[in-house]
Amino acid sequence: MVTKLEIQKHLKYLKNGASKKFIELFNNFDEEDLCDRKNFTGHITASGTIIHIPTREVLLLHHKTLDKWHIPGGHVDLDDDSLFEASLREVEEETGLTAEQLIPINLIKNKPYCVEINSHPIPRNEKKNEDQHYHHDFRFVFAYTGNKRIHIDLNESLDYKWLSIDDPYLQEIMTTPETLDSILLEGLESYEQSVKLVRHNDYLVTPLASYLFRLGQHHYDRGNWESAEQMFSRSVSAYEDTYDDEYETPPSILAACWNLATVYEKTNRHSQKLQALEKGLNFAKEFARLDENFLPEISEFTERIDASRHSTGQL
Repeated sequence: MVTKLEIQKHLKYLKNGASKKFIELFNNFDEEDLCDRKNFTGHITASGTIIHIPTREVLLLHHKTLDKWHIPGGHVDLDDDSLFEASLREVEEETGLTAEQLIPINLIKNKPYCVEINSHPIPRNEKKNEDQHYHHDFRFVFAYTGNKRIHIDLNESLDYKWLSIDDPYLQEIMTTPETLDSILLEGLESYEQSVKLVRHNDYLVTPLASYLFRLGQHHYDRGNWESAEQMFSRSVSAYEDTYDDEYETPPSILAACWNLATVYEKTNRHSQKLQALEKGLNFAKEFARLDENFLPEISEFTERIDASRHSTGQL
């Protein structure tokens, strides 16, 4: 059962605080009533913001009853051990995604905490004879690297979609969607520091390097060269710091080196451009030893290096 002590801990670490409506609810009701879905003053719910690392997109479900797009989540049951467990249970019930497939973000002292408490009105439901009330949704964040094709519960949802983090619609349903990138990057950094200590023989793609690349591409496409450079550089460093040549080099790392060279070219830093291309070439050679499909990348990097040296008189 969720306790007031647990809720107080979430409030303690909440960066943007909670609404006045929730504080009033918390002060005026006991633990059981806080989670009672028949408490029409309002009650607690729990949800999971699932971010697909390779595409930088958020999972939304088309809620059958409300006829709106929302993140996966629902009511807290009395037998839920914690708000986090309630969130995981709801996510699995509604999306089929299990705890083993998700990376919990926003860990504090190795325990997951919600990133916001979103208080929003729920309209009256005539069929269920439920008055209008408020949901105070404890929202957790999860990183996901798997297949975007999922199996939703059609009793709960009509459909699902993946929406870009930058989509304006998220502003309507989330309190602070603009902080998701920073929350996710911090969480992935902590995650990879922990897994590299316990995993030695897995054949893995680093989620952190992959997400940093995606964020760099976001800035690159908009001509934000300084931010793109920072993200691409961090992407390459994340790969180098976390994995050695026994691990899979994500193809995004090659693209990060390539695009980083373009950023340097556009800002007239030709020696750094050459260094980025040479690093990409080395990655491509390592990868081609395991997979000959990467042989064309060796040729592409080599040709661009030769052209760069020729243009600066180094040949």
